[in-house]
Amino acid sequence: MISVLCNEGEREIAREFFELFKTPWEFFVPGRTYPVIISTRPETPELEARLLIVFSSKPTTFDDREGILVGPAASDHLLIKPSTRIPIYGNLASFREQGQPATCDSGDSDTVALKVTEPHANVLRVGYDLFGEVAFLLSEGQPAENAPIPTLEHHISLLRNWILDAGIPVVEIPPIPQGHTFIACLTHDVDFVGVRRHRLDRTFWGFVYRALVGSAVGYLSGRSSLRRLAKNWTAIASLPLVYLGLIEDFWDQFETYAELDQRFSSTFFLIPFKNRVGTNLHAPFPRRRAVHYDICDVREKVDMLTQLGYEIGLHGIDAWHSAEEGRQELARIREVTGQTDIGVRVHWLCFDRHSPEALAQAGFCYDSSFGYNETVGFKGGTTQAFRPLGLTRLLELPLHIQDTALFFPGRLGLTDTQAWDLCAPVIDATVQRGGVLTILWHMRSLAPERLWGDFYLQLQQDLQNRGAWFGTARQVVQWFRRRRAVVFEDCHVDEDTVRLRLENGGCGPEARLFLRVHRPRKIEPASGHAAPAYFDVPWDGQPSLEISLR
Repeated sequence: MISVLCNEGEREIAREFFELFKTPWEFFVPGRTYPVIISTRPETPELEARLLIVFSSKPTTFDDREGILVGPAASDHLLIKPSTRIPIYGNLASFREQGQPATCDSGDSDTVALKVTEPHANVLRVGYDLFGEVAFLLSEGQPAENAPIPTLEHHISLLRNWILDAGIPVVEIPPIPQGHTFIACLTHDVDFVGVRRHRLDRTFWGFVYRALVGSAVGYLSGRSSLRRLAKNWTAIASLPLVYLGLIEDFWDQFETYAELDQRFSSTFFLIPFKNRVGTNLHAPFPRRRAVHYDICDVREKVDMLTQLGYEIGLHGIDAWHSAEEGRQELARIREVTGQTDIGVRVHWLCFDRHSPEALAQAGFCYDSSFGYNETVGFKGGTTQAFRPLGLTRLLELPLHIQDTALFFPGRLGLTDTQAWDLCAPVIDATVQRGGVLTILWHMRSLAPERLWGDFYLQLQQDLQNRGAWFGTARQVVQWFRRRRAVVFEDCHVDEDTVRLRLENGGCGPEARLFLRVHRPRKIEPASGHAAPAYFDVPWDGQPSLEISLR
């Protein structure tokens, strides 16, 4: 059992951190003995534990006792050998004098993690504020230059490894359903449902220019194929027939997505009110945000999707800053779908630090707006759904990969090969650490002039080949809720056995949760090879388990 000795203002974020690192823990109780104690207080009492980890970017009473000199680090990141970089967004301290440098430094020969041996504990003195870092990641989010780095997941791994290095086993519930390697969530923002709704407006002429000129330039420069050029020019030639209603509108891709996603679950976010720009916008050309349809215009499509098992969510306009507007938008979606448990992704990903509270007050069960418009990656530094600070029910399903960020000329403007090179490390990190990879492919992106369907199919196939469990956004959030409902009530470890007591939170076998037991690092003397790093134990909700480390 890990014990946490923290400041009163850090208790909420500590709870959230240990929902993501789902391992036995509790706040420090005087008189109890713990194998691991984490302290973030400036005054660090002498504590008895196999491992005491002191996190602070400022001098502590522990430093005074040990004669450790604390100063600012020359860098703003950690380097974990051989090449893992962990950004630090608050202060980072370095240490001199006593102790042995631990396994991380700031990249400038600074010691920012120091091992010290005390009579009653082995101490690891770490020069940053763990819960401050977590709070920043889950509220402000990382800048785009650090998007590929799952920073919060690195903090979890670093803590786990420090405990294992001290010879202490770690038990956790991984953020993946049993039998899979990670979770994939396919989503579609529906900004356009037909080109014939745009009559000689900016959207129409932008499409014509990109289909005629942009695709020709792409082909001549070798960035696009002759097939795409032919499809785009054919679409331009067919426009009179589309407007006359003689052929299908090629921007209406509901049926195509229903066919492509039939082996998977996916979620469609639809606009509640047409021709609304929204308020409180601080973006160029805000009038372009108004959409020429709303969910009432596509009732038949909505009925078709829901009958096939797809989820309908809200593509919000003003819900991100106004609970009252959010309630009106939510009511519109409920009216058409007949459903009550509705999630939201805000149009243009409008979002600020007050948005989670407004969305929660409006009555949404989750939000999926926390992501990048300009790149792909981990804005919150995590692969997991999390609870924004100060809330009780609403969960944030982070967005990781967006098509327009990859391909749109005003953003990254990548080729398919370049886009795959950018997405592959994000996928790899999710497969390695578990959690969910949330993908946004817009309704219009399969059609001319974008024609990004081949890449979408490649993504689908790759995620399936890697062992993903596919769920709608609501299903994914519900799975994370079940995992969060489990409570480790007690954990006792002797030499070769782990004994656990758990409150299952109403979860049974259908939740597909399991336990992962990490062995401390050691070499098997008979074979000379390292023991397996961990083993998995099925769990069907029973309140107590006894697990042999052998």
